[in-house]
Amino acid sequence: MEDRRLETHPDLMNPDWRKHAERDAWLGAKKDLKLRRKQRPRRRFRMSRGPVMILFLVVTVVVLVAAAIVVQQVRGRGAADTAGQPPKAPPVLNGVDLARPYEHTPAAKWAEGLAGITIPAGQAVGGFTAQEVDAAYRKVTEAISAARLGSRALRDHDGSELLALLTPNERKRIEPKLTSAATIDKSQYLILIGPNRLLPVSPRMTGSLTTKSGENGELIIHASYTTAYAFDAHPGEARSPEDIVPFVRDEQDYVIRKAPPFAKADAGLSFGEGAGYNAYMACDAAKTGILAPQYADKDRPVAGTPPVDEAGTYDPTKPLPTRDTCG
Repeated sequence: MEDRRLETHPDLMNPDWRKHAERDAWLGAKKDLKLRRKQRPRRRFRMSRGPVMILFLVVTVVVLVAAAIVVQQVRGRGAADTAGQPPKAPPVLNGVDLARPYEHTPAAKWAEGLAGITIPAGQAVGGFTAQEVDAAYRKVTEAISAARLGSRALRDHDGSELLALLTPNERKRIEPKLTSAATIDKSQYLILIGPNRLLPVSPRMTGSLTTKSGENGELIIHASYTTAYAFDAHPGEARSPEDIVPFVRDEQDYVIRKAPPFAKADAGLSFGEGAGYNAYMACDAAKTGILAPQYADKDRPVAGTPPVDEAGTYDPTKPLPTRDTCG
């Protein structure tokens, strides 16, 4: 009887035929898989805006943190490189220390600016209450600041800041002097600085204010003070601290009037009697109303002759000297 079972078919029993059949079956299956993939519609992956922004922010933060760490490490190395090195020495010109210009001068222990002027507590004087005396003190210190410390006066020779503090009639009286070019008359009210520039340090002051009642009912505030200014210098220009620090001594009365009994145009602040004295300044510049350091006089010895009584020269409680360093 003929054997019809598939597994006993003669072709299947042939090893070569079976090898080729298996190979053809594998190639056919691979081709069919490629065909199915080609026919399948492609799906594009697309992220929503929210996740994209979050991913961007995370990456940005990571980059910034890494950069900060690198910068910190670089700075740390820089600090380590300079650690143990001595600090840079301040500029010293022939014994004159421009970083501490007031050292070895009478102004070494004076306070900066108006802090050096002693202002007493307000007390009633004549027809002025304690509160009005306090207000008068403030007005006077504003006038001193405008005349001796104000940048408009020092830098631009501009007296507008001082004029604004005065009564209308007093303003009218001295305005021609304060709006003119640099003159001796103008320098009686303002400190005028010329081409020699000040160092970037505050002037030093010492002095006090006192009050008394005037004969006609006005309040008189007397300001007795000295101001020291520090000027810049180049090598060879100065040989001692006094060569760059001139001193300005002031004895000035300020008059405060009220309306009534005085006219409205006279109510407020006016100038009374005054006198002054300068030391260690350039004499040639002083003749034109300009305050300059002693070394600015090119035809004079750099080290000037000190005043006869140097302690009394700068002490506002002592009488004004009668002779200055210009002779």
